Amino acid sequence: MNNILLRLGLTSNESSIYLTLLKHKEKTAAEIARILSMDKSSCYRAVESLVKQGLLITIPRRRGTTHTAASPQILKELMNAKKSEIKAQENELDIFIKKLVKDTSENRSTFIKVEQGIQAIRDGMERNLEAAIQSDKMIKEQYRLSFPYFKYKEHATWVNEFAKRRIRAGVSIRQIVDFAGSSAFAPIMKTDKKLLKEIRLMPKEMKTLHGLRISGDITNIISFDKDNNYIDITIKDKYVTELINSIFDFIWERSEKYI
Repeated sequence: MNNILLRLGLTSNESSIYLTLLKHKEKTAAEIARILSMDKSSCYRAVESLVKQGLLITIPRRRGTTHTAASPQILKELMNAKKSEIKAQENELDIFIKKLVKDTSENRSTFIKVEQGIQAIRDGMERNLEAAIQSDKMIKEQYRLSFPYFKYKEHATWVNEFAKRRIRAGVSIRQIVDFAGSSAFAPIMKTDKKLLKEIRLMPKEMKTLHGLRISGDITNIISFDKDNNYIDITIKDKYVTELINSIFDFIWERSEKYI
């Protein structure tokens, strides 16, 4: 009989106490402990658990609180509750298995593209904006305002228009910049909730001529050589972007806030 109760989820102590109270009817926890030669603290814990499960009924008395066993019919309710719990766990397991199968069956998708020219810069920004819209509505950038192409009036106009489209799309941006200064971007080069923008000044140790933009699963890198020739590298890969994103966050926390 004990084995049946154990299969219903009762502990050995709980099972012994319930069966004992079916025979002895009404007893205090201390009396039950003596009858079963059970440690008092263990007995009290088991009695409390049985009361919560509805298997014991508590009866206040002058000489102390006593307990009596509920009708054995309640065991059927306990079994039905166990079945419901197992069914819920089975459904959760099915969902978990399907996810595991999906995750393991999907091949890692990696795309790398290397381009040159101002149009490549713009195309990269467009890809990042689209990726941000489809993910967490966030773009992270690191660049220098001293980059040569920021001197082009036409490109400065395009960047300002891009910023307006980004804001309309509800995409926030975090920028780490050197702030070499550029009046062309004065309206948007500030930390402002309306602009959905936060700016920080990069640490002085970062002297390399490179730009970085991250959103969704896309990393965009702009790299200059000593003659100011540059290439734009687009990497579409979830795991690479997670790595670069962590590096950006590390630098962000060590960068000076800019109002």
